[in-house]
Amino acid sequence: MGAVKIDPRLKPALKAGSQRNYPLAARLLEELVAQDSAPPQAWILLGRSYHAMGDFGRALATFKDYLSQHPNSKSPYFFIGRTYLALNMAYHALPFLKRALELKPQSTQTLALLGIAYLKSKRSQEAVDYLQRAVEAAPDNPRIYRAYLNALFIRGIRLCRSEDPNLGAQMLRFALSNGIDVPLLRLELARVYRESGQLEEALAQYTAAVALASEDVTIHWYRCSLLMALGRTKEAEQEIETVRNLGGDLPQLPWNQELVDRFMIRSLLERHSWRRAAAACGEWLRHRRPDPTIHAMYAEALRNLGDLEAAQNHLDRSLSLAPKQTELLYAQIILAWEREDWDTLDRTLVKAERLGADPVIIERFKALWADHSVQDDKTVIDQLIRAIRSSGPIAELMFALAQRYLRLGLCDLAESWYAKTRTVEGENERAYLGEIAALEAQLSDGDGDAEPRLRRLYELYLSRWPDNRPIRREWALFLFNRQDYPKAIEELTALLAWEPSNPTLRRILSYALRKMERYREAAVLLKNLLKENPRDLKLLLEFTGCLERSGAIDYATTVLEKAQGLFKNTADVALALGKLRYRQKRLEDALDAFRRASELSPQDPRPYRWMAALYKQTGVAELAQRYAEEARKRESPKKQGTARK
Repeated sequence: MGAVKIDPRLKPALKAGSQRNYPLAARLLEELVAQDSAPPQAWILLGRSYHAMGDFGRALATFKDYLSQHPNSKSPYFFIGRTYLALNMAYHALPFLKRALELKPQSTQTLALLGIAYLKSKRSQEAVDYLQRAVEAAPDNPRIYRAYLNALFIRGIRLCRSEDPNLGAQMLRFALSNGIDVPLLRLELARVYRESGQLEEALAQYTAAVALASEDVTIHWYRCSLLMALGRTKEAEQEIETVRNLGGDLPQLPWNQELVDRFMIRSLLERHSWRRAAAACGEWLRHRRPDPTIHAMYAEALRNLGDLEAAQNHLDRSLSLAPKQTELLYAQIILAWEREDWDTLDRTLVKAERLGADPVIIERFKALWADHSVQDDKTVIDQLIRAIRSSGPIAELMFALAQRYLRLGLCDLAESWYAKTRTVEGENERAYLGEIAALEAQLSDGDGDAEPRLRRLYELYLSRWPDNRPIRREWALFLFNRQDYPKAIEELTALLAWEPSNPTLRRILSYALRKMERYREAAVLLKNLLKENPRDLKLLLEFTGCLERSGAIDYATTVLEKAQGLFKNTADVALALGKLRYRQKRLEDALDAFRRASELSPQDPRPYRWMAALYKQTGVAELAQRYAEEARKRESPKKQGTARK
């Protein structure tokens, strides 16, 4: 096959790209794609330049513009998928990469990226399949092979925990033999071996895990438990001493297997290893008698995993075994509140109070129950404040108080309590959103002092939850409406990643770009919109205005000349065309356009003003005066009065 012929107009941009000067390449390509006869490949190269600069939103918009113009092209699917992956939007990448592979089935790069996209989408089986094909196609590529091993590792973990632990263990052993040696892999292999009765093999894996993470107390407990099961009590006691040396507050007890397993589960809960704690509780209950404490710890692990129904089942079993144990009633109170089971919460509070439970805890949850069940605002607010005074800064109480104040329209108080909530609980997203709502309400009521606080809070929120698209859109419009165009451009461009073809978003972004005199970039955004909506007069004038200001006045004139047939009854196109011809010093052509505009809109003063200016420039004073007078006749009385002043 012969070499691919490159359009000479692309060569400067290609040279800049080869030198990694992507901003220059993008500028050259923007100038090119704004033209009518730009080579199609310019759009792909522009998108790739944006991608290399980290401007993924505009990269997607550019690739999708190209795809809409050339739906049968093979090129854009791969690049769109790759950009979505760079944005950690693997689910969106999948259909584009699958289509790219259909078009080029032997592409190793596409196979690898598709495997990675499946891996990030938590579809480990497909990830292994595609990455294995990529490895077979490029066996010497270390990056692809490493991705394949990672996929095997994740798939192996999932198989071990579900339908096929033997195959999962086989995958993990392969990953281990090829360099992936991490505590999680060792622990999972140990669990599989222990459950299948291969205790010595399990011990070897726990020993290796301890060597990899010697400070992790939970791994020492796992090893201690297995040593007890093997009857190696002395070694188990040495592990207990290691836990004590690592800071574990352990009593001096006659340790046995059951006691070790209890402390192991407690250690897992303390370190928020909820899944491992749940597994350990399940293992206990399968092989030993029912135990209220184990059921309660199981419920706690399940509650934190979000399985509230299963948590309730185990807590019910625990309470049936020890109905008067106060700690279990506390667990029931917390779970009932999380499940919004207000009747159970009410009954449990009454029972706990009767059994002499901690009055501070009772008061706290009575206030939370009242917040849901009592309509009188003053009563609820007083109760919440008393509970806060007793309990201290508890996030749930402060958040409930903030919500109540917001509903009452007391936005300054609401703001204060939301802020206190997030100070205590930094990951409480609802507190941030509530505070934003309170500040927005204050701002809309005319409190200008709220603006800097709202600005800071938007930025703080989005630094923690960058993928909340509605809030990012609110923030972008906030900046836009306050004419902070540089920051608005950043945020609007980020939104393009989710909505690369959204016409409203493009129009707003192009407006902000024009305000910053970035006309060339605005023209690139508007061009495809105009192709899709050729009868949109405002869009036409925005686009040609950008072309003119970016130095492409000849092309802007050509666009307007072609558009005249679509706007035969509108003076605006003829008027805009006349202005461009005037600036090109094509005075006769400009005069023709202004006359046409005056015929289409006889009462519009603008064509007459332009004709007066034209005749004044050419030295025809009489006609200049005459057309100036005609313009004055057509101006509104208000404007005429202003002119006389």
